[in-house]
Amino acid sequence: MKHMKTVLILEHTEEVFDKLTCDVCGAESLWDENWSSKEHEKVNTTITLEEEESLPSGGSAKITQYHICPTCFKNHLATWLESHRNAKPTILNSVW
Repeated sequence: MKHMKTVLILEHTEEVFDKLTCDVCGAESLWDENWSSKEHEKVNTTITLEEEESLPSGGSAKITQYHICPTCFKNHLATWLESHRNAKPTILNSVW
């Protein structure tokens, strides 16, 4: 869950990023939206549904997100998906 806080900025208030917690277990990330325990690594496990409508006069989007820590992703979500429909993930590897 992305937590926001309201802060006063030059005579007005604005919502800014506060912290990120897992929607399943409540664990808190150390680095904004990065679940890694090491500063030089990145682990992002946000699950997102984007629904967009585009018309000649303009458009709109509805974005639904679940923030889930890597442990819950592996132990709960992946296990559930694989056991219910025998789903298999697509795994991509990169080297740079």
